Amino acid sequence: MSKQPSSFYLKEIGREYNDKMLAILKESPVESEGLTICFDREPDIFLIPELKSDYTQCVGFFKESELLGFAMISYQNVYVNKKPRTVMYFCNVYLKKMGRHHRFILRALKYFLKRTYQHANIGYAIVMKGNKPAESYINRNESQFSSVAFSKSISLLDVKNIILTRRKKESSRYKVRHARNEDIDVIVTFLDEEYSRRLFAPVISREKFIRNLRRRPGFGISNYYIAEENGEIAGVCAAWDTSALRQNRVLFYRKSFKLKKMLFSFLEFIFKFPPLPREGEAFRDVTITDYAIKERNPEVMEALLLKISNEYREKKYNILIFGSYYEDPLLKASKKFFSKSVISNIVLFSKNKIDFEDGKIDTSKPYIDIALL
Repeated sequence: MSKQPSSFYLKEIGREYNDKMLAILKESPVESEGLTICFDREPDIFLIPELKSDYTQCVGFFKESELLGFAMISYQNVYVNKKPRTVMYFCNVYLKKMGRHHRFILRALKYFLKRTYQHANIGYAIVMKGNKPAESYINRNESQFSSVAFSKSISLLDVKNIILTRRKKESSRYKVRHARNEDIDVIVTFLDEEYSRRLFAPVISREKFIRNLRRRPGFGISNYYIAEENGEIAGVCAAWDTSALRQNRVLFYRKSFKLKKMLFSFLEFIFKFPPLPREGEAFRDVTITDYAIKERNPEVMEALLLKISNEYREKKYNILIFGSYYEDPLLKASKKFFSKSVISNIVLFSKNKIDFEDGKIDTSKPYIDIALL
């Protein structure tokens, strides 16, 4: 007797499923110290992958005609060992509760990799610490996995959520200003020098830089900040409100947090703090991206953060988001601020186990653009 086909299956999907995908995403909130938060991607879950990638595929996980989950993989032209290379980025893996026990991550990887290894041999993914189902696929090098991909956690991503409260004294050593069009060439030079030394950093050019200025919603040359010392540029970064692409939405304040919220509301009234969002609303946050600092000096990065935090505090923003790989000395720039860290694994995967040998790939300084996670 022939075996009956499983009622669970995968197929490639597109924007026609956008609304259903956003609904599934909201079924996977994050619990954090009295808050239930959804990393929302309204209005279009495909916008972020399209902004950061050359080409993106999405696969849906179905039971009969019902979409139970989805995952995306994209191709990116990035630096690996200081040379441009096409790699894969495995992202946006979300499942309804009834679809979480069917090895979907493994099945999705098999689906993608049958089609992608002819274009790219290595890839990466970001897996939040504590996401046990996803973490179970990290550092798996057994023979039964070799048909899919070998994987290894190469570092941790430390994302600092800086709470904007009182105004802070800005640096007297470094002058920080908004960039102008005449600064474009020097910004591109700074970014290219930084990116070429970083694993998975995007390959940049003047043309691509200008294209990004036009494509990114709510973004322009004035979003870049330049730190100068004695008239010479010491560092650059951009501050981007990405609410047109994604929102950190508060779904629920639990009782354990409501007393803290009341206290914060009192301080908000006294010290003019930016107000916290109500349930159902999103935090007003701005993300640091496209940064390059001379000699990786944390003092320069701190000067930039101080200027940006004061400006966005006046605009009633709640959070300034800044992150890098865990060992990056630039993270010391956040010490003057009250912040909460979100830690994730940076995972390298490859068809070839040899890629994990010491020195084969320089994994010491991975670059993750947290504005487009």
